[in-house]
Amino acid sequence: MRYGVAIPQANQFATPEALRAMARTVEDAGFDSIWVSDHIIVPEGSSYIPELMTEPLAVLSYLAAETRHVTIGTSVLIVPYRDPVFVAKFLSSVDVLSSGRLVVGVGAGWLEPEFEALGVPFEERGRRTDEYLHVFRNLWETETSSFEGEFKRYSNMRMFPKAAASRRGTIPIWVGGNGPASLRRAAELGDGWHPINLAPAEFATHLARYRAQCQRFERQPGPVCLRHMPGGRTRPDGGRWPLSGTPDEQAADIRAYAEAGLDQLMLSLNARTLEEYLVMLRRFMREVVPRV
Repeated sequence: MRYGVAIPQANQFATPEALRAMARTVEDAGFDSIWVSDHIIVPEGSSYIPELMTEPLAVLSYLAAETRHVTIGTSVLIVPYRDPVFVAKFLSSVDVLSSGRLVVGVGAGWLEPEFEALGVPFEERGRRTDEYLHVFRNLWETETSSFEGEFKRYSNMRMFPKAAASRRGTIPIWVGGNGPASLRRAAELGDGWHPINLAPAEFATHLARYRAQCQRFERQPGPVCLRHMPGGRTRPDGGRWPLSGTPDEQAADIRAYAEAGLDQLMLSLNARTLEEYLVMLRRFMREVVPRV
């Protein structure tokens, strides 16, 4: 099992000092990856999404400079929000500057007022996501690039850098989400699947669906990374939340996920202060991981 952390790049955790402390603690504690989330503009009074939240592409660049060996990524980048040519260029630049450490977790989005504020039709989000992922691939994987789609067109254009030299011209895309459209997109267009908030038994069922979709598109299943959020939107059986309780109970949950076929586990931790958050990171690696 590999372990990652989705850092809270919002509110008191959004300062340069806090981002630096979290990045360095994640790396020093032995985690494999560090991830940022994506919202640009949110409704007033939103209880779930912070109003003060740093832009994920900017934070990726900051993390690339503040870390040395951990994977950096998005969990998830809302693909329809931004022009895909600009994003492809930005992401390939981050990949080069981080020496090939980038993974792009992607999603189609769900917050309709945010789409409206950005001038993107909500009902087009699925089609735009599929097409924009094709644009990413086209710009990363061809020397001279041409594309003719519903939303984006260009002919005989050049965009460099493509990706870090070690990547052989592409960057991994992990498609987020648990629903049928996400599983189809992960199998058809992604290099991996990035579900969220599934208990081990639920995860096993969804994993079988993902693998069936891969078989449908005649593609090999990629890595599977589950993002766990405490108190998340799905509660398994009315009992204890997964990855809560004692270190032994949490380790048992991780073993159950591994037996169900999970490759990577991404934590989202709740803390009131930066100091408390850093303690939680170190405690997980010191007390839980050795028991797995």
